[in-house]
Amino acid sequence: MSVWSGIAAAGVAIALAFVAVGQPLWEWRLENPQQADVWDYGPFSAHHYVQNQTTKQRAPDRSYGYPELATLTSGAQRNMSRVFEDFGQFFIIGLIGAFAGQVLAVLTFWKKLRGIFAGVAFLGGCASFLYAAFAIVFAIPDAANSGDLPNTGFGRVQFFSSGSNPTGTLALSTTPGVGWVLVLGAGLALAWASSDLWHLAPSRKITPKQMQVTVKRVPSTVAPPGPPAVLAQTAPPEPMIEEVFVIGANGLLVKHMSRSLMSDKDRDVVGSMISAISSFVREAFTERDGEVHEVTLGDHRFVMCNESGLVVAVLVRSGDTEDIVHRLRHLLAILRDRYGDRLATWQGEALEGIEDELGVLWEPYHLPPPPAA
Repeated sequence: MSVWSGIAAAGVAIALAFVAVGQPLWEWRLENPQQADVWDYGPFSAHHYVQNQTTKQRAPDRSYGYPELATLTSGAQRNMSRVFEDFGQFFIIGLIGAFAGQVLAVLTFWKKLRGIFAGVAFLGGCASFLYAAFAIVFAIPDAANSGDLPNTGFGRVQFFSSGSNPTGTLALSTTPGVGWVLVLGAGLALAWASSDLWHLAPSRKITPKQMQVTVKRVPSTVAPPGPPAVLAQTAPPEPMIEEVFVIGANGLLVKHMSRSLMSDKDRDVVGSMISAISSFVREAFTERDGEVHEVTLGDHRFVMCNESGLVVAVLVRSGDTEDIVHRLRHLLAILRDRYGDRLATWQGEALEGIEDELGVLWEPYHLPPPPAA
């Protein structure tokens, strides 16, 4: 939507209005087999003729201005003249509104006026055209049936109607003409033009104001940065032991302990794990004491320590394995001191208190202090 689209729409409206001046707004036609008596009513004059149905010649063929038509000695049409004189007045007002809107639309673009001025002018022209067109729709029937036009006995004349006598030798028809449709189109075109220009506002250039900037020097009061902070040394995470296995010199599992309760499925998995560890122990620790082996299984690690054929293995999920090794060697020393002879010849009998000895692996571990010199 822009000024130019509004101007174009108004130009179309003005063109339609000028074409409508030369076209009939309404036609009254009475026909019989010999002739047709026709009255055409335009915006500013009425045209009357009688046409021979055989030769198609018109006689008489006359035009009347509405002031003249209202004062004819014979066949004066005062009411019909008044209807179309009123139409002509509003038609002229509509044309004035259209021209005024055109001028204001140009000024809106050229002089940066608000579009509402042209919009109001176009809206006034639109209202005048539409009022003129619809007013005659309701006024013509009363004027035509007041005696201004011949009474044919076909009933009340309407803006759009037709009728004939029973024998079909006489027919009356009343129809709106092309001019009436053009006036409606002119009114709608002005409505379009008004909607295009109504909301337009002038775009004014904004001149930036001069700004004065004062720069003041402020003495620095910020203290120099201090020495970098010493990062606290973080201790390595505590090892998380999940499973503990004690395996005798003969490769048999002496004791197994777990951090959590196990289901039947877990027991099957641990059983397979124990079998694999036992086989590994028999192969890895043959005639080699004091060695430590570590096996990685996904996110877990097996740490195994051997001392005189006795093996302690743990399944670890996190933590420092070096800390685990100290724990395992300490635990092996305790087990050998307490169960040394019984572990050497172990054949499946219960070992009292071994759970307590293995349970210390889940407690925080602290290396014993070195012996005093």
